[in-house]
Amino acid sequence: MKKILKVILSILGLIIVLGLFFYFRLSDLRPEGYEYPNNIEKAKDLLEAMGKAHQIDKWNDIETYNVILEDEFYGLLGERTHGFQESKIKLSLDYIPGTFDGQLKILTGKEKDKTWGMQSWKTYYMDKVGKPILQESKNMKFYIPTYQYFLEFPSRIQEATSIDYIGTKMINGIRSEGVIASWNTVAPQNDLDQYVIWIDANSKRIVKIAYTVRDKYRFVSGAAYFQDYKDYDGIILPSVLPVESNLLREGYLHKMSIINFIPNKVSSNYLTPLN
Repeated sequence: MKKILKVILSILGLIIVLGLFFYFRLSDLRPEGYEYPNNIEKAKDLLEAMGKAHQIDKWNDIETYNVILEDEFYGLLGERTHGFQESKIKLSLDYIPGTFDGQLKILTGKEKDKTWGMQSWKTYYMDKVGKPILQESKNMKFYIPTYQYFLEFPSRIQEATSIDYIGTKMINGIRSEGVIASWNTVAPQNDLDQYVIWIDANSKRIVKIAYTVRDKYRFVSGAAYFQDYKDYDGIILPSVLPVESNLLREGYLHKMSIINFIPNKVSSNYLTPLN
């Protein structure tokens, strides 16, 4: 009886170890059967065409920008993964394009009027008289640059050093072409994210991006749809970005909505108060 119990416990232990291994291993966005390289030149051409379709050169014409954004998180997982007091939040975001310097002001809920900022990867909050107070915040160090990266994604992803073409598929009735992108290699890395950009074969605008989330958890990946594009005097932005997660079998983890975009609302000096 003891031998049988030992065998059962050994099997259970092995199952748990294997389960933990597969659960916590690095997420990998490379398609099944994919081998590098496939068609690097086509990937380069697609990224360049996407950049032109999104008019990314217009980002060079502005010093800063302000975006009013709503983010709504769904279900138990959504409630447990966001870093705010409420599951639906409205934010005012100010950024210097091409950097990771910016500020996030909460416009609704229990933390209304609270302003956080990040400069040179140092987080701070603004006190009642507008003085920056250094305070480490893992949540803000994640959310401030993450929102900015989504907003500037068509431009930022052009900096990827390793890209390849991965084929075509239909997404919401749109024939889309895929490019996998990362830095150094398209293979999974502990500290660098992978991206797959699905580009409308006709308009060359982004339909969907898939991405890893190495800053949070090595086994997590997500995907955001870029929907309902709007032209803000040359700056092209999606109005709605529903987000999926590999932690969910179906449905969305959260949905970002871009309500407004204003260039040069504040100066770059205003967004670098730690100087």
